Amino acid sequence: MGTGNTALVYHHGRLLALNEGDKPYALKVLEDGDLQTLGLMDYDKRLTHSFTAHPKVDPVTGEMFTFGYQFTAPYVTYHVVTKEGYMLDPVPITISEPVMMHDFAITENYAIFMDLPLYFRPKPMLGRTVLKLFFTLVDYQTLILRWLQGLSEKGWATIEMNCGYEIRFNLNTGEASQKKLSESAVDFPRINEKYIGRKQRFVYATRLDSLAKVEGIVKFDLQLEPEVGKEQIEVGGNVKGIFQFGHGRYGSEAIFVPRESDVGLEEDDGYLICFVHDENTRKSEVNVIDAKTMSSEPVAVVPLPARVPYGFHAFFVTEEQLKYQV
Repeated sequence: MGTGNTALVYHHGRLLALNEGDKPYALKVLEDGDLQTLGLMDYDKRLTHSFTAHPKVDPVTGEMFTFGYQFTAPYVTYHVVTKEGYMLDPVPITISEPVMMHDFAITENYAIFMDLPLYFRPKPMLGRTVLKLFFTLVDYQTLILRWLQGLSEKGWATIEMNCGYEIRFNLNTGEASQKKLSESAVDFPRINEKYIGRKQRFVYATRLDSLAKVEGIVKFDLQLEPEVGKEQIEVGGNVKGIFQFGHGRYGSEAIFVPRESDVGLEEDDGYLICFVHDENTRKSEVNVIDAKTMSSEPVAVVPLPARVPYGFHAFFVTEEQLKYQV
């Protein structure tokens, strides 16, 4: 039995708990807020391998795009699950040897995978009494664990990488270019999920301190151009706003939640919700942040009866999704 402890996704009336080393587990949120595990999901035995912790649900078509990686060929297998919950035939992806492939990206027309240099090579480790420790120096920009959702426009595919670079691929010429978004160390990027696979402007990511603890939330404006004579939050970057948790206070991934009525709303018109733990007082809370203004004053603070440990990803389930759970 796997852990299902990395991330969550909601699709076809099911809330799924995910870990990339296993198949998904279906959960049900009970009326008292507790969770009930319904069981392993194998899509009528059509899923025969592991399932990424980062599938993408297309907000327009309702389809879910996913993949799994394994130690035997085919090393990567791509899947599409229809909005009705039916998994289509697998699409094997040919790469030279097994690699760790934590995430991928989608556009309206493409699924984009990373052939990374983190290989699985177990044979050299067998039959030895001493395992040698060695390091390989690679271009630091090639070791990528997390991508934002992709977008495509006039023959270009654009991916925002969590190390602070936007990478653009010209699908007609094969040309690639990059742009540095920030000097900050960031991770766990999130967007307004109505823009998954579409052109988005705003990105929200956790800002890390020297110990890789989450000290705040950064808002990026991918269309931001420096204004002459205007003071900038960060020179040469695309930072639109920063919400700092404060001294000795650390948080979690922030989820973007649109305002209740999404008619005529702008892309960043909503809230960021995250956990915050105060290591000075040992108290925890939920912070609700204005995603548009990134005001230093939270919209709401909800004290928690117990600490939520620092962890991986978070998810917001709407009232409508709860109502239509399978």
